[in-house]
Amino acid sequence: MEVILLERVSNLGQMGEVVTVKAGYARNYLLPQKKALRANAANLKSFEGQKARLEARNLETRTRAESLAGRLNGQQFVVIRSASASGALYGSVTLRDAAAAATEAGFPLDRKQVALGRPIKELGMHVVHVILHPEVEVDITLNVARSA
Repeated sequence: MEVILLERVSNLGQMGEVVTVKAGYARNYLLPQKKALRANAANLKSFEGQKARLEARNLETRTRAESLAGRLNGQQFVVIRSASASGALYGSVTLRDAAAAATEAGFPLDRKQVALGRPIKELGMHVVHVILHPEVEVDITLNVARSA
């Protein structure tokens, strides 16, 4: 299925590009999230009319993300969890926990912006990747400890 991207989508393309994707990916993700339109003559014409507004909105959101990234980059957050004597956690630290720790410190993050390869299951310092905008990414550090 061919779609017109309304914003930059990682590993797919830039705004305005017509790309071919699998029908399920378009139906279940790109179209409902308003990241793309079906590629047909009417939508191409509509996109050309909206292009300036979409680019302005993208620039505004990127500017806000860059200002937050400047404050957030390299920050360290403490997450308290109970653990065994060997340092293994009774549970794990997930995306939601990382986003909540940053939000409590005054950096508004959604769990969808946090990228963890796998849940954190041991005490210590862990680097976590945060994607604020498709073009703005930073790293934060989570200090998983037994006590403050």
